[in-house]
Amino acid sequence: MGRKFKVYLDSGANIHSRYEAEVDLDELGIESDEWDQMTQKERDETMKEIAWERMDWGYKEIE
Repeated sequence: MGRKFKVYLDSGANIHSRYEAEVDLDELGIESDEWDQMTQKERDETMKEIAWERMDWGYKEIE
């Protein structure tokens, strides 16, 4: 088992609008030393992808 992180996405709409998940680096296919070598921006992008998996968004052109 690798290092674990809590990832969250909160729209701020109400008390139920927060999505949380615990992820393990092993589940992501990332070794601990690989994580340590990532820049903060790379770490942020990796965890952002996890949080955004649950986000429902879109757009539609209207007339």
